[in-house]
Amino acid sequence: VVALAGCAGNPHHAGPRAPAYTAIQLIDTTPGPFRNRLYVDGERERQDASLGGGTVTTIIRRDRGVAWLLIPARRQYEEIPLDEAGPASVEARFAGLERRSLGSVLLDGGIRAEHYAWHAEDGRLVAWSWVSGDGITRRAEWPADPATGAPAAVIRLEDVRLGPQDPALFELPAGYSPVGAGHVH
Repeated sequence: VVALAGCAGNPHHAGPRAPAYTAIQLIDTTPGPFRNRLYVDGERERQDASLGGGTVTTIIRRDRGVAWLLIPARRQYEEIPLDEAGPASVEARFAGLERRSLGSVLLDGGIRAEHYAWHAEDGRLVAWSWVSGDGITRRAEWPADPATGAPAAVIRLEDVRLGPQDPALFELPAGYSPVGAGHVH
């Protein structure tokens, strides 16, 4: 999942800004598929990813210039550079890319969306997206990149719920300490 972050731009600069929402994010790629719960509210994002029978939570706070990887089993967190955290939302993955409209289409479920192609500065096609009228990217596709070895990927959103998100979702949980704190060597 983190490898997908490198597919599309610098995560420090937000792409098209979507409204606040939560959704189930389905990522079809190798070695996936992955199913995550995503929360987005301005410069704050949270992804609860199901991996190996557990949940891995990444909180991205562009507004504070920090990202946290939570380790619930140890009630700890690791502070990581934003570029290593990568974006959680699909919109943030398009930062630094040029968007070109390909017209309006009807997605599964009867959702009307604008279809876009995304290009790098050198003109190379990087991805496609389908953005609904509420400004949320409902589907995105990245072709395989033989130059980097990145596999093809499709990201779809289901169960999208618009509205402000609980600010506590984007804060460190009470009682969590930084990795390595309190250890005597």
